[in-house]
Amino acid sequence: MLKQLLLTLTGATLITTFVDVNSVQGMNLINNGSFEIGQDPGGNFTALSPGATNITDWTVIGPVDYVGGVWQASDGSRSVDLNELSAGEIQQTFNTIVGENYTVTFDLAGNPQGGPTLKSMTVLAAGDSADFTFDISGKSTSNMGWETKTWMFTATGSTTTLSFISNNDGNAGPALDNVSVSETFVTDVHEPQTLMMLGAATLIALGTRFKQKYKSDNK
Repeated sequence: MLKQLLLTLTGATLITTFVDVNSVQGMNLINNGSFEIGQDPGGNFTALSPGATNITDWTVIGPVDYVGGVWQASDGSRSVDLNELSAGEIQQTFNTIVGENYTVTFDLAGNPQGGPTLKSMTVLAAGDSADFTFDISGKSTSNMGWETKTWMFTATGSTTTLSFISNNDGNAGPALDNVSVSETFVTDVHEPQTLMMLGAATLIALGTRFKQKYKSDNK
């Protein structure tokens, strides 16, 4: 929560108040964001080809591995390696409202059992995208070092498809878990320019009031 300073002139008294600027997150719009529902990959992993339906509510676009007990998951016991034998992609479509802002949150790590050291992936939604990287140096299957990432997009349609795409070659790619999307509501926002103008106007008014009082007292 961010608190911004407001100055209010009441008579000859300067009142200092704080206004809350809240960013409120709505309900999670993603189903099965931690990949816990689907055909059990067991203590190993299952290689999924495009079109596979093993992970409930997710569409496999490019080859990925559905990971069970191979490594420490971020949430629950399952996750996804965005590479099978080459770069892969998964996606999910959900309802949105045109013009509204949405926050994407996910946990990122990397398959520590092969190169490259720097894993790279792209998040794509509503015609916008962002790249994220994860360095597997010093990481292991029992110490994945999951990092929470956040990204925001503005919806352009009544439905939006969220895609996670590997940018790495080979069979050891970025690891993904704990995905969520929520509408972002911003309340009580005061633009910095508005605050500056308000502050300047208040100081001018205060100076004028003191000047008038000084003249009155010295007549």
